[in-house]
Amino acid sequence: MENLVEIHQATRPELSQIASFIASASVIHRHLDWRNTLEWLGSSPFLILSDSKEIQAILVAAPDPPGFAWIRCFAVGKNISPDSAWSLLSANAEITLSAENARMAAVGLQEWFSRLLVRHGFAIKQKIVVLEWNHHFIVPIESQQQIYTRPMENSDIPEVSEVDRLAFEPLWVNSQTSLQAAFLQSSHATVAVLNSKIIAYELSTSAQFNAHLARLAVLPEFRRQAIGRVLVNEMLTYYSQKGIFQVTVNTQNDNLASLHLYKSVGFRPTFEEYPVLFK
Repeated sequence: MENLVEIHQATRPELSQIASFIASASVIHRHLDWRNTLEWLGSSPFLILSDSKEIQAILVAAPDPPGFAWIRCFAVGKNISPDSAWSLLSANAEITLSAENARMAAVGLQEWFSRLLVRHGFAIKQKIVVLEWNHHFIVPIESQQQIYTRPMENSDIPEVSEVDRLAFEPLWVNSQTSLQAAFLQSSHATVAVLNSKIIAYELSTSAQFNAHLARLAVLPEFRRQAIGRVLVNEMLTYYSQKGIFQVTVNTQNDNLASLHLYKSVGFRPTFEEYPVLFK
């Protein structure tokens, strides 16, 4: 680029300008997220690369939860190459993330983005795979525990967040803020309760003709007792009664327990997969 460029942390007065840039970007990566890009304003790093005239690129990679910074958005305009923009922005972001002891991670939803990250030192850790259920028949399942299930309530979010923290490895944990956003966007959300304690939960979204199981978590000490299967069956029954017979779910290709659970209730691989990359 001929014009002198500068990098700065985005500010709220720039919201309209950022929104316009994102809408017209030449290439853009957006993380599968409960919050849109603009909702991350105020978090750091939310970096803007600009010249004297306009925004040229943005990078959003705020740690949430602590320790890992998913690349929430990387958008590039027509006047700079994605590689040049990445080199400039990521070097700045890594200074902030290093101070917070956080490492960048990304889901390669588009091939151009995966290739860019590999060129810049990222490695593929695992893959996200997609499974789909499209049956009309649901096999009844009973848990080995005397649990009861009920709809999730907003007041459950702190306890649900603790289940989430204990159920997943740190990379895949959702913060309480993210779970709050997920709950507000869900069309079906259920908790499993034992002795007045939430031990598992399910959260899913839907459109007119399909649904997506977005989150399923069971406390480690209560696994292998069919609790997850009970929650999934209740979710499938709910959507079937609404005339929705296509439900998808994502999981990691090396999460054998999760794959076994979903296949046991009728989910089958679609052979869609997306790399998970680390720096």
